[in-house]
Amino acid sequence: MKKAKRRIFTALLTLVLCLGVLPVPVSAADLYFTALNERVELLTSDSMPFWYGGTLYVPYSVFDKDLNTTQIFLGLNVSYNSRTRSTVTIYNLRQQMLTFDLNSGTCMDELTGETYDARAIMRNGKPYLPVATVCAYFGLNWSYTALSSIPDGYLVRITNSDVVLDDATFIDAAGNTLDARLQQYTQSLNSAASTTPAPTPTPTQPVEPQPEEPISPNDIPTYLAVLGREGDGLRETLDALDAAGRYALFFLTPQVLEEEGDLVRRMLGSGHLVGILAQGEDPDQTRALLERGTAALEAQAHTRTTLAYVPEGQQSALEGEGWVCWDETLLLSPDGSVSPSTFAARTLSRLEGRELTTYLTLEGGEDAARVLPTLLRRLTSDHFILGVPIETRL
Repeated sequence: MKKAKRRIFTALLTLVLCLGVLPVPVSAADLYFTALNERVELLTSDSMPFWYGGTLYVPYSVFDKDLNTTQIFLGLNVSYNSRTRSTVTIYNLRQQMLTFDLNSGTCMDELTGETYDARAIMRNGKPYLPVATVCAYFGLNWSYTALSSIPDGYLVRITNSDVVLDDATFIDAAGNTLDARLQQYTQSLNSAASTTPAPTPTPTQPVEPQPEEPISPNDIPTYLAVLGREGDGLRETLDALDAAGRYALFFLTPQVLEEEGDLVRRMLGSGHLVGILAQGEDPDQTRALLERGTAALEAQAHTRTTLAYVPEGQQSALEGEGWVCWDETLLLSPDGSVSPSTFAARTLSRLEGRELTTYLTLEGGEDAARVLPTLLRRLTSDHFILGVPIETRL
């Protein structure tokens, strides 16, 4: 009987994901409100649901009574270690347990071993989960409704058996609350824009980078950053990473952040990180670029970052203001005169003998996209294990 139920669940979930029956907004100005039963969550830029690939994602915290702002209990408990950031497990008292592995990108029923075609995505320093998968597995209901009273506004509602009002009645009754949440959100954005550009770290933002520890030369953790000084080659670089199942940190200039909104949202939706590339001639000029990049990222994707690629001599001062500055091991700058295999061989030669965590920086562009597939294969074969760029590891 249990096997039959699991087969039905898998079939229904696959049907929903394949048909894409819900309208998917794509505008950067879209606002996503979240409600649990008859309570509306706070509207914040670092906890807003988002669509990627026809799937709606919500922060894992909405399923946890101790973390969601409405204190609504959906009958679920959540286990997530914010230090290791490796898995999110959701379970209930009816012996149902669903685990999302952030490193492998898998979703599994812990009690039966059955896997599902779903994954968690890191964004804003926290895991986001596919709402359809979680709700279908645990027997919850969810809906997605355009709000006629708020331009570009949408309500994501998750309900259990305790719900009283249907969606239409609830939206009508919650009009004042939705307006208040929008006003609070707008005020928070205005407040952030009027303060100094350096962000103040919060519990969901990066902590100080951990010191490198000597490890076995047969297993060298490696992280990749791509510098996006212009938009050329970024789409192809993303394609190469997606094809290889690998993740990177993209440092983008304010201009690229302003002009390439679709790419920025694709990067974040795919599980990559986005930081700001700001290389001013002096700290004040760099701060101005960081402020401009922060505003662009907020406008394009409703999110912020503390990750920055800045001149080496300015890192100490900016880190004291809350920025997490990329400290590269090796800067790679491919050009059109070198073949992918030669470029990969030269890179490994430069890394020969290294036994510490490795931070590679790749100058973006069409040549970077051309050499990347071969470089990824050669790094893995030489025991440089490319890891998921989780903020606290950088």
